[in-house]
Amino acid sequence: MSLSNYRLLRTLSRLASLGRKPGVLPLPDPSDPASFRVLLHRPQVALDTDGLKRFYNGKRILVTGAGGSIGSEIVKQALTLGATHVTLVDHSELALYEIDRAVRETFEGQRAHPVLCSIRRKERIEAVMKAARPDVVFHAAALKHVPMVELNPCESVLTNVLGTQYVIDAAKAAKVGQLVLISSDKAVAPSSLMGATKRLAEHLIRTQITDDHQACVVRFGNVLGSTGSVVPLFKSQIERGGPLTLTDKDAERYFMTIFEAVQLVLTAAMHNAETPQHKSGLYILEMGQPVRILDLANRLIRLYGLKPDKDIKITFTGLREGEKVTEALIDDNEIRQAVLPGIFEVANVAHVAPLADEIMHTLYALAQEGHDDPARTMVFNLVKSLRDRPTPLPQIVNAE
Repeated sequence: MSLSNYRLLRTLSRLASLGRKPGVLPLPDPSDPASFRVLLHRPQVALDTDGLKRFYNGKRILVTGAGGSIGSEIVKQALTLGATHVTLVDHSELALYEIDRAVRETFEGQRAHPVLCSIRRKERIEAVMKAARPDVVFHAAALKHVPMVELNPCESVLTNVLGTQYVIDAAKAAKVGQLVLISSDKAVAPSSLMGATKRLAEHLIRTQITDDHQACVVRFGNVLGSTGSVVPLFKSQIERGGPLTLTDKDAERYFMTIFEAVQLVLTAAMHNAETPQHKSGLYILEMGQPVRILDLANRLIRLYGLKPDKDIKITFTGLREGEKVTEALIDDNEIRQAVLPGIFEVANVAHVAPLADEIMHTLYALAQEGHDDPARTMVFNLVKSLRDRPTPLPQIVNAE
C-alpha cells in the first residue's frame, strides 16, 4: 500500500471513530459569533443592518461576476435587503445558472434577471447596463487567483483593467448613480500581477467619475470558503489524509467570511452614496490582526478531531511567483480614518491624476496582441508611477 493511500485510510478511520463524516467541516457560521471566532480568533464586525435595509429597499442593482463567491453573496444580500431587481451578469454559463437557480428557489417573484455577458465586450456590457437601469452597480468580475494570473498576464490586463474601463464607460452611459469596485489587499504595494492590475482598476474607478456619478472601492483580505481559497484546499487535503501544503511557515493573511465581506461592501457603498462630498471613496474593514496560515491549518486539522503532524502532516512548498509572506490593507502612501464602526476610509497622501488615454491604449494594445512580458512590465511601471506622485488629496469627510 502506498504512503498516500495509507494516510487516506488512516484519516478516514480516525474520522469514523470520532463519528465525523468526510466532507463535513464546521466552518464559521455568519449568524454565530462564537463559531466565527474558532478560525479567526476575532469577533465578527457588527454593522448597521437597519440602515442597509433603508438604503437598498426599492433599489435596482447590477452585479458583474454575479456567479462568483462575492458576487453571488451580494445578489442574495441585496435581495434580502429589499432590492426590487437585480441583474446578474457573468461570463460563465454554469455560474450564472447556479446563482439564478438559487435566487429563484429562495426569493419570491421575478426579481432577478440573468445575463450571459463578458465585461471584455464593450458594446455588450453597455447595452446590458442601459437595459437594466441600475441605481447601483457592484463590479465583482475579475481574474483573482495569483498563480493563474501570473501565467496569463495579457488576460489579466484585458479583464481586470480594460474590463473595468468598459464597466465605467457603461455605467456613465447608463447614468448609474453609484459604481462599486470589489478590490483586494493584494493591490497594496503589489508584488503580484493580480494585485497590480487591481491597483490600476482602483485608479480607473477613482479618477474617472464625473459630477453626475459616485463611485467607491472596497478593499479586503482573503475570504474564508471562497473559490480557490485556502480553507477548501486544506479541507480537501485533510480528507485525502494529507499532507497540507503551505507556502511558508511565516505566511499570514487577513481573513473574513463571505457574509462579513459583503456586508462591508454594501455598507461602504451606502456610506459613500450618503456623503455628498464624496465622489470616489476607498474603504477597508477593521479586520483585526492577520492570521498565520500555519495556525489556521492546525485549527482546521483539530476541527476534524485529528492531530497536526501526527495524523496529518504539514509541508512547505515555498512562495510562488508574486506571493508575499504577509499582506497589508493600506499602502505606504495612504492613510486611514474611521468613518463608521469597524470601517475605515483610505486616502492617498498624494493625489493621482487620471492616466493619459494614449498610455492606457498602449497597454491594452500590448495585451490584445498577446505581448505578455511587455504588458507585465508596463503594468508595474504604471503602478509605481501612481505610488510616487506627491500632491495631497482632499480631506476625508467623517460620517455624522
